[in-house]
Amino acid sequence: MSGDVFASIREDIQIIHNNISQHLFIKAGHVGDYAHLEFSPLDNFIRPALVLSAANLYNCRSAKVISLGAIVQFIFMASQIHKNIPETVVPSHRPDPRDGTQFPVLVGDYLYGKFFTTLCQAGLLPYLRPLAEMIGLIHEGGILRRRHLHALEENHQLVQEIVRLETAELMAGAARLAGHLAGAPDTDREYLYQYGINLGMVYGLGQKNMLSVLGLQYIERALAALEQLPNRPEKAMLEYLVRSLSLTEDIRKVV
Repeated sequence: MSGDVFASIREDIQIIHNNISQHLFIKAGHVGDYAHLEFSPLDNFIRPALVLSAANLYNCRSAKVISLGAIVQFIFMASQIHKNIPETVVPSHRPDPRDGTQFPVLVGDYLYGKFFTTLCQAGLLPYLRPLAEMIGLIHEGGILRRRHLHALEENHQLVQEIVRLETAELMAGAARLAGHLAGAPDTDREYLYQYGINLGMVYGLGQKNMLSVLGLQYIERALAALEQLPNRPEKAMLEYLVRSLSLTEDIRKVV
C-alpha cells in the first residue's frame, strides 16, 4: 500500500493534539513539569486515529468527533500518569516532582477533569456513563496488575486480562462511541467494539513483547470483525493499523 494511508485524517489528528496542548498550561506552569508526559509517537496517534477512522467510515467528520478523539486521549494520558506513579519515592537532594507521588496524582486528576469539561462543552454528556465505565476498567486492571506483580511472567491468562482492562477496553469503547456518534447501525457498532478490543489486545501484548506468543488470535479476530464493516477507504486504515502492529518497521511508518 503506497503513500500515506492516514493522509485524510492527519489534519484532524493535529487539531486534536492542538486542543489538548492548550489545556496543558496552568497558572503553575506546564503540567509536564509536574508529571511525565513523554508518550511514544504511536501512543499519541493510535487512539485519535481509531476514533476518526471509525467515524469517517460512516462519512462523519465533525467537531464532536474531534472532541471525542481528544476525550479518549485525555483519559489515556491521565491513566498512564497514575499507572506510572511509584509505590515509594527514593529520597533525593534535588527531587524531581515528576518522579514523586503527589504532583503526578494531581496532574492525572486534572487531565480527567479536562476529559469531563471537554465532554460537556462538546455536547457529549450522554457518553459520560460509558466513558466512566472505561475509566473504572482501566483502574481495575491497574489494581490487578499491582496485586499480582510478581506472578505475571508465569500466568498468560492473567496478563491477557490485565491488557484487556488497562488497554483494550478503552480502544473498544472509543471505536463503538465513534460509530454511535456517526450514526452506525447497532450491529456495526458491535463489530467496531470487537475490532477495538482485539486491536487493543494486539497493541497491549506488543508493548509487553508477548505478541508472538499470545497475539496472533487477536489479529485474526480484529480482521474478522473489520470484514463485516462498510467497504470505504477508512476500512483500509483500520486494516493497516492492525497488520502494522505486528511489524515494528511498518508501525513506524504509520506515525
